Amino acid sequence: MLKGLKPLAAAALCLLGLSAFAQNAAAAQWVETGRTAYLKFSFFGSFTQHTCTNGTAPIQGYPGTCANDASSGWTANYTASSGLSNEQVMACGVNPFQLGSVCYGLAYAINGQVQAGGLPAACNPGARAVVTSTSMETVEIQYEELDVDTIESAREYVCQ
Repeated sequence: MLKGLKPLAAAALCLLGLSAFAQNAAAAQWVETGRTAYLKFSFFGSFTQHTCTNGTAPIQGYPGTCANDASSGWTANYTASSGLSNEQVMACGVNPFQLGSVCYGLAYAINGQVQAGGLPAACNPGARAVVTSTSMETVEIQYEELDVDTIESAREYVCQ
């Protein structure tokens, strides 16, 4: 009688292992929180805004504050990702006298720890991250005058 239970127990263990794998494989993913920052700088005009959460109106002036800044880690993550993204752009070296000269930077920060590039696919539930993308480009404004536009866009994500 015990010989008949061994294959059944082995099959049950295999199914249990597969169900745990399926839960882990689909468990966590990055979801936007709705908090954003957008900054555009140029010699001839600048614009800044941010939002606190999904569905809220953009707030003029940056960096500003939001009620949940401290609990989300927004400030540390934004500062770190913005810093590295801007370093990448500056290291590239836009030519302000050549129309179309452009440089890009992309970085993310989780718990204030910064990395170059976009968010990793895997994440730990509850973790928060900020991804910052920066570009600097020489553009023509009018009468063949050149300007250098710097645009920075940051978005906050939470792992769910």
